[in-house]
Amino acid sequence: MKPLIHIKDPEKAAGFYDNCINNSPNGLIYAQSWYLNIVSPEWEILAAEDHSAVMPLPLIRSLGRKIILQPDFAWQLGIFSTQVPSPEIIRHFIQSIPKSYRLRRLCLSKLNIVESSSARFLNSAELDLIRPYRHIRSNYGPSVQKQLNLAADHSISYVGNISVHDMLMFAYKLDKFHNQGLKPREISILRMIITTSIRFRAGQIGAAYDIHNNLCATLVFLINKGRASILHAAASSEGLAAGAIEYIIDRFIETNAEKNLVLCVDNPAERKLMEILKCCGSGISNFPCLKSKQK
Repeated sequence: MKPLIHIKDPEKAAGFYDNCINNSPNGLIYAQSWYLNIVSPEWEILAAEDHSAVMPLPLIRSLGRKIILQPDFAWQLGIFSTQVPSPEIIRHFIQSIPKSYRLRRLCLSKLNIVESSSARFLNSAELDLIRPYRHIRSNYGPSVQKQLNLAADHSISYVGNISVHDMLMFAYKLDKFHNQGLKPREISILRMIITTSIRFRAGQIGAAYDIHNNLCATLVFLINKGRASILHAAASSEGLAAGAIEYIIDRFIETNAEKNLVLCVDNPAERKLMEILKCCGSGISNFPCLKSKQK
């Protein structure tokens, strides 16, 4: 195969790079240049000579050395091509990563097929929304049905697209859905991702309020190329007790049913979110994460 082009300044290649991502059957919002500029400012690109395939390299520096490290809030990257990349093309890209770069962690998309010996496989949950809402709802498990009944009993109401500031302050101060709260750096990154995605009409915030008009849960959805990925979720103790997270997810499903859209939880660390989506009838898909190479 022909040698790949190594582009150290992505701004010079943003046109053909984003065109390749947007025309790729496995194009993900995490791989778009604006997204990588936020989560991995020092990222670089490997590209085929004809620009038909690209691979973003998320980088950090440590003691002057470049290290490939999966960024926060970008759970799948890898090789993107205008056609589904063959295992040979994927192998060629991975082998073309500069030898001087240390690979600490790099997760690929589910369409990037690699040998099991060179990767460990993580899970994401995916719920196809193409069917009518009543058919999807009929497959909800007992735990989700119970939470939705609680939401009705507590008169939980839905509001779309509250302000980014209100959403982040709620998540920072009141979130009980996660064991650990957001760090200041994570808040800064989330603020940039959410505001930019909303500007590009690729982001939505769903919010739940209790009977006293107090915010009790929020979810952020990233929507791109038929995928709606849950970027972040938060709920107060009152929201958890009232099934507010499940209520927002159910409202999103009802609103988007019969569309060519897949609702996803791509972050494998979001076990509770993934379990909720599984109880809504989702399937589980695997994606490879390349093993660390110590040099």
